[in-house]
Amino acid sequence: MINILENISLKRYNTFGIDAKARYFIKVHSIDDIFDLLQTKQFQENRRIILGGGSNLLFRSDFQGLVILVEIKGVHFEGSTKSNTILKVASGENWTDFVELCVKNRLYGLENLVSIPGKVGAAPVQNIGAYGVEQKDYLHKVEYIDSTTGNIEVVDKDECKFEYRSSVFKGNLEGKAIITNVYYELSREWKPNINYKDIKQELDKFSFVKPDAEYVLNTVKRIRKRKLPDPLDIGNAGSFFKNPVVDESQFLTLKEKYPDIPYFLSNDKYKIPAAYLIEKCGWKGRSVGNCGVYDKHSLILVNYGNASGEEIYQLSENIRQSVQEQFGILLEREVIVVE
Repeated sequence: MINILENISLKRYNTFGIDAKARYFIKVHSIDDIFDLLQTKQFQENRRIILGGGSNLLFRSDFQGLVILVEIKGVHFEGSTKSNTILKVASGENWTDFVELCVKNRLYGLENLVSIPGKVGAAPVQNIGAYGVEQKDYLHKVEYIDSTTGNIEVVDKDECKFEYRSSVFKGNLEGKAIITNVYYELSREWKPNINYKDIKQELDKFSFVKPDAEYVLNTVKRIRKRKLPDPLDIGNAGSFFKNPVVDESQFLTLKEKYPDIPYFLSNDKYKIPAAYLIEKCGWKGRSVGNCGVYDKHSLILVNYGNASGEEIYQLSENIRQSVQEQFGILLEREVIVVE
């Protein structure tokens, strides 16, 4: 029996700690719960959002609709090939717990993605990535319920249309798909991915150690803890903006004016760290009312305790405006703003 609640505070359900309210709120613990929910008046007559860990959302105000918190659990062995193992992971599983479980069981590939907050169901939506790895590199397929038909559907990796922090779930399937299970194909052979600058620098401090997967996982944990604030201590949603991508002509113009500008070359395009642009505009460490820009990483907007979603949104708008004025680049938000 499902239980739809009314006028529920979402403060504990989003890592920014915004005290917005949901007109309707429900936790679903199984696929049957979702099927039951599809038949309700609250589902059929209201705007809806799917909530996982609430780690990539900014509630700008109260949400006059239905918030669905996915709590489906379970990790199951689905099969293997010569050197890989396929796992079926329920969408409500904690992402970091899943990554640690993989390493513990000698299934490799995702260790660079440890400590990314959120749940497994959100990983393919956002195509999460860090330290030279994206989840798409190991994704096999995604199972979801089409809320318009009530059918269980499956899309393979190619059909997910993965791009930088994007997927079909933020495109054609946005608002339709309720992800139930994600399948990952992981290697049983350890092949370290340790060329990313931050990891390499950390490992070089202890060059006499031959890193295994657990060592790399713990190294990434240390780096993230040093650079990023814990949402339990300071409300935040991780990287607020995407790194912008520009063509060669625009990059060369910027390079002439800013010789120290960092970049990553990808498919003949230049990806520029948004953190650099924000810092150059003087935002790093600045406080504005109840919110501000984290003093250790300018991509992180923080809630110092009592900020409203609107305050943080306006801060992000001011940052975007100043970066556009100085660099001619309009930053795109990585965080999803919920109106």
